[in-house]
Amino acid sequence: MVNKIVFFHMNQLGDLLFSIPVLKAAKQELKTKIYSVVRQDLSPLLISSNLTDKIVPKDKKLINNLRKETLSMAIFFSESPRSLITAYLLKIKERIGFETSSLNFLLTKKIRRIGVPSLFNNRELGIGMGLKTVHADYTNILKIPLKNLNYVKQWFTKNRFNISKTIVISIGASKKRQSKCLEKNKWIKVIDILSEKGFNCILTGAEWEKKILKKISVKCKIKPKLFHAKNGILDNAALLKISPLFVGIDSGALHLAAAVGTKCVAIFCCTDPLQIGPMPLEKHVIIKKNNMSEITIEDIVSKVKNSWRIKKCHA
Repeated sequence: MVNKIVFFHMNQLGDLLFSIPVLKAAKQELKTKIYSVVRQDLSPLLISSNLTDKIVPKDKKLINNLRKETLSMAIFFSESPRSLITAYLLKIKERIGFETSSLNFLLTKKIRRIGVPSLFNNRELGIGMGLKTVHADYTNILKIPLKNLNYVKQWFTKNRFNISKTIVISIGASKKRQSKCLEKNKWIKVIDILSEKGFNCILTGAEWEKKILKKISVKCKIKPKLFHAKNGILDNAALLKISPLFVGIDSGALHLAAAVGTKCVAIFCCTDPLQIGPMPLEKHVIIKKNNMSEITIEDIVSKVKNSWRIKKCHA
């Protein structure tokens, strides 16, 4: 019988969301305590959804904090050497991860990984640890507290926004993945066109993107509102849950929108939506070209308009 399991998660939001079907299956199938080693700012998503029993921060005290526990299994979504070394030094008996890990000789069981980190690969990892009910979809696993939903509803009321005509737009990616970003001038024109057609456009992004978002907002004919997540990532999740449509590039925000069940118009260039697109893929609209420079304003506006027509027909 497995007593306690520790999951080592990756650092990016999208990658964390790719792991939640495994956590859900583990929670349902195993009579065990689940520990998650995860970035502190992302941990509320797991805690509020009751997917983990304890969060262990990724900091200098990681080994000491885990040493206090009797852990019998370690699962590695992350391939970082530090994660594998930590579990090895703690003498955790079963260590299951991907064969592509640089220190894979420290694993007791190696799972094949195809392509980049993805929901598909994580599902294979969950099956490899013996789980039988790992879904191939991350939708509606997350639970958003009423506090965060109410905060967003009050924000809409304060800004006199009609929720039914709202589009959340996320233009950014992590600092290391700026090649996935669309030209800012194109976003300005897209926002102008959508605003003129009566949509309420909301810009949202990470804390470090605030200055960029303000510059874009100022240049728009009808200034989009900038959403401030007062209570952290759960406010962002609540905004996406309440809003009927998300438009953005391949990013953590895109996957968070899909995970809470919001329809997405997703823009891809160098990454493959068949591997890491919003799930389930058939529910969303994908714009895919070889280079971001090839994606036009009309590409985005036409897909948004078409998505809205389909949504109204199904309402």
